Amino acid sequence: MLQAYGLKSHIWNNNLRSIILLVMFPVLLMGLAFAFLLLWSGFATDMSTQQGLVHALEAMPTAAPVALGISGAWFGVAFLGHQAMIDMATKSRSVTPSEQPRAYKLLENLCISRGITVPKLKIMNSPSMNAFASGIRDSNYTITLTTGLMEKLDDEELEAVIAHELSHIRNKDVRLLIIAVIFVGIFSFVGEGLFRGVLRTNLPRSDHHRRSGGGNAGALIFFGIAIIAISYLLAMLIRFSLSRKREFMADAGAVELTKNPDAMIRALQKISGQAELNVPAEVKEMAFENARTGFAGIFATHPPIEKRIEALVQFGGGRVGTQSRPERRIRTEAHEATEAQKSRMRRNPWGFPRQ
Repeated sequence: MLQAYGLKSHIWNNNLRSIILLVMFPVLLMGLAFAFLLLWSGFATDMSTQQGLVHALEAMPTAAPVALGISGAWFGVAFLGHQAMIDMATKSRSVTPSEQPRAYKLLENLCISRGITVPKLKIMNSPSMNAFASGIRDSNYTITLTTGLMEKLDDEELEAVIAHELSHIRNKDVRLLIIAVIFVGIFSFVGEGLFRGVLRTNLPRSDHHRRSGGGNAGALIFFGIAIIAISYLLAMLIRFSLSRKREFMADAGAVELTKNPDAMIRALQKISGQAELNVPAEVKEMAFENARTGFAGIFATHPPIEKRIEALVQFGGGRVGTQSRPERRIRTEAHEATEAQKSRMRRNPWGFPRQ
């Protein structure tokens, strides 16, 4: 898994998928517009099937600018306000270094070690143990941690989770995720809304409607619903483009940043079974852990935690069953390392103390 998929190719693949999603969006939206015209012809007119299809095709040049305008407006609002939408859905809030010095220190140290712009830090008040990264560009990248995660993980384990989310930012995963959430969101909204409208609407049953060819309305409605279903299905399949490999890559990136695969394994073990978030499904796809079992596992975008631990052991040199180091020991070892470095600087090239 981690061997066969290079970081550069992963980033390039994410960029390519982002472009494909942006290109597919107006195309599928045209399909929805055409389906809406067919449904209108079937419900509101006495056109035959052929007449309804011709009418829908002739109306597309007029409907296309409207559909494209709606898509442009949606993307503009989502691009500028996606973080506000996520914050409203998760009830997360921004925190300052003085409010959360521990988490900020871990985040800043990781960013400084690689010359990365420090993302914003947000906290979500939840006993669940989870985290997620969001944003499209450097100015609005954000890492959100739950209070349960911060309370139950030690410094090394929390650092590993933060490094995992920071790796999603470095790998451009978050940009693809946000675009996919925006993409799937509008088709879910439009598709579900149209289906509800169809179910609540009765077909015209007047004698005049049947005599004038309205009996073919069923065919037009069938075609319209079929196109909506296909568009909706394609939009939902976007989630399959959110490859499970991105989680393995982020775990590997966290190990590269922290040099501590054991801490990541311990964090995964503690989080297992305690990560459920009461947030929209699209946000769950962005989370550190989003377990799905049974039939729903077919649609899972996260690999099982057991598989992630196996990968860390096999490819990252991690060990299962290690113990957390007390904070005092961490400070002592850091102090000893600093003193050793100072001692080396005081010695001459031959290893003797300087006079």
